[in-house]
Amino acid sequence: MATLKNTTINDTGFLQLPTGTTAQRPVSPLSGMVRFNTTTTAAEMYDGTTWLSISSSAGTLGNPAINAAQIRSENPGAVDGDYYYKPTSYSGSAIQCYTNFTNAPAGKGYVLAARGMQSLNWWDSAGQNTTALNQGNLSVNTPIAVAPNTFVDGLIGGNWNLMKMLTNRMNIGDSFTINGTSSATFAWSLFNAVPSSVNATITRYTSNWKGGSVSYTGTNTAYFTDTLSGGFTGNDCTRLFTWTWNGHEGYQGWSSGSGCTNGFQAASETHAINLVNVYIEC
Repeated sequence: MATLKNTTINDTGFLQLPTGTTAQRPVSPLSGMVRFNTTTTAAEMYDGTTWLSISSSAGTLGNPAINAAQIRSENPGAVDGDYYYKPTSYSGSAIQCYTNFTNAPAGKGYVLAARGMQSLNWWDSAGQNTTALNQGNLSVNTPIAVAPNTFVDGLIGGNWNLMKMLTNRMNIGDSFTINGTSSATFAWSLFNAVPSSVNATITRYTSNWKGGSVSYTGTNTAYFTDTLSGGFTGNDCTRLFTWTWNGHEGYQGWSSGSGCTNGFQAASETHAINLVNVYIEC
């Protein structure tokens, strides 16, 4: 048996990795570092950006999870980070998505389904730049990254009325929850209409992750895509979306309305489009 610093190699059948808690991870990790995390009770590897679990539990490339609840069930100590998902009804390849467990309800997680600021095709149903839905890109404006319709539909259980979405507007510092209340297949195009063809209950919070105070709640309204209608408070910071219209020079995204200027604005438009992180609770 040979012993290296913090490492044991036994010639009869095992390699004992260095062990430690999440808090004891190296301060300046290098790509390829491997250790056993006693907090999560799983082996992990640093890929140059984040620590990835390499255990046999769901959430790895070789064993993608169907949703965040599966990861929580198999690994109750799962920490925030990048995990692979392939919902049961989704026929494409597994997608690695940053997942937040810290702020999510018990037994679930918030899976990053879209991220970024302005685009000419934000509501593209096929998805785009799906390799950039990881933790290292949370603060990146462009290019946007969006999971395909069918991937998101699988995460929510195949019906809009099961959809629970949380969106953090990073450069404003607020957040929205959007809970579906209609029977329909999920599609990003549902956000590109005035009004939408489906209903939702929506709440605006003054801080990220449903923090701070509640500044607006709308119940069972198809006008969640248009703050000028359906009882919303106006074309100000409570506005949500920028659909395709000439006033935005074709740009799409998550707008804050003409009363807020913190964000991207095309040359002739006055409705700022914000950097967002869009999560699915699952």
